[in-house]
Parts: sequence; C-alpha cells; structure tokens
Amino acid sequence: MNIRFGSWWIEIYQRAIQIIRGPHPECPTCAGHGGIEVGGEYVLDHQWSPDIELCDCWDPSPILRIPLWFRRTERVPF
Repeated sequence: MNIRFGSWWIEIYQRAIQIIRGPHPECPTCAGHGGIEVGGEYVLDHQWSPDIELCDCWDPSPILRIPLWFRRTERVPF
C-alpha cells in the first residue's frame, strides 16, 4: 500500500513502513521527474530506450524504515 503526501511517499509492507522523499516538484533541472535523459540506444523494433540519470534533487533510498513485529495473540479458552 502506498500513500503520497506531496513529494513524500509512505510505503506500508507486512513487516515494515518506509518513508521516502520524492523528487522536488519545482526542480529546474528535471522538472520534478527525478531523472535526466543522458543518452540511449535503439533496441528491438527500432524503439528508443533512454538512459536515465538521477537528478541531484532526489535520492530514492528510504529516509526512514520502521520495522514491524508480529503481535502476540492470547488464546481465549472459550
């Protein structure tokens, strides 16, 4: 499950919650996309496959990772 607040992403997994900051929406270099096309090549059926380099305004690694543990459940005798 992913939740987005502006340029912040919260990813919820079964065992952890990750908080990631996305690219800056007003970046003049990448226009808020997070990457810059630096070249590429033609591949199958002459389709262009661009090489993308990350912009300085974005680091895709998680800023915060919160591990979640299993909750112990008590069995009720009835």
